[in-house]
Amino acid sequence: MRMKPNKDAPYIIGVDLGGTNVRAVLSDRSGNILQDARRPTLATEPPPVIEGQIVGAIRDAMARAGVSEQDVAGVGIGIPGIMDHETGVVFWSPNFPTWSDAEPVGANVAKQLGLATYIINDARCAALGELHFGAGRGARNMVMITLGTGIGGAIVLDGKLMLGPQGSIGEIGHQTLWPDGPKCGCGNFGCMEALCGIGAIVDRCRRKLQAGRYSRIIELVGGDWDKITPAIIDQAADEGDPVAREVMDETGMWIGIGAANMINILAPDLFVIGGGVAQAGDTIFEPIIRTINARAVRRQRERCRVVPAQLGDNAGVMGGVVLVLQALEAEQ
Repeated sequence: MRMKPNKDAPYIIGVDLGGTNVRAVLSDRSGNILQDARRPTLATEPPPVIEGQIVGAIRDAMARAGVSEQDVAGVGIGIPGIMDHETGVVFWSPNFPTWSDAEPVGANVAKQLGLATYIINDARCAALGELHFGAGRGARNMVMITLGTGIGGAIVLDGKLMLGPQGSIGEIGHQTLWPDGPKCGCGNFGCMEALCGIGAIVDRCRRKLQAGRYSRIIELVGGDWDKITPAIIDQAADEGDPVAREVMDETGMWIGIGAANMINILAPDLFVIGGGVAQAGDTIFEPIIRTINARAVRRQRERCRVVPAQLGDNAGVMGGVVLVLQALEAEQ
């Protein structure tokens, strides 16, 4: 049986578990981050080692704040992959090859800490953070995508995050945009993720350079093409480089097509775009908006605001805080 949150405790732990690092924050019930800690995830190690890193980061944050377990209401964790948010079992995560197809992460962390622990998909977790503390405050119907190595998604209807079986509602990045497009990690061809993820952006750039075109990008990486990243491409685009501008325009077009599809289907009040790639700002947002304007049904588009996420790297950990706040509310 899952532990219940401590209704009398003033603090909450939010955790963002990534493939490289795990970050834990200590927050008060108003969403103010009071302390922060990070540890390497050690993603290729056995599950007990990874879970130990999660617990270690949490205890680091608590120790830095001088807080004990008795002062903490509970722990909320965002994890990439597919999982049962009710039982805390992860069925599959792309970042952790050693995990079984039924890894009881929630229960294991709860047992080590003696604290109620809640888990959810990382993109859905980020959306919870934005909905309650960021760009989505006040929205009743919201769609969010996170642009990074993959493309995460989340759907909020009537103020409630849609989860469904195994928390799998919202796989926006795996809608097919181009049936003859590149193969995605999921096995399908032409997914939004295969066209707009970090790997796809870099590949798009390299193909243009391999056509013999001059680009400031080559100078920025000192001729080492392995150093090309979306941030480098964005820098060159800001300097007016034609190749870089083309890469960002084409990427923004594909993102815009996927976003327009969601706007047409779900008629949200708000569409939030977050993740590392979104930090390119107007360079990526302008082609996204142009494409949405061209492809979304006019009446749907007129009532939908398209905005960047506000919380940045804090979206995931703040979503974890929201998980615990919701559990506390359910206990009232």
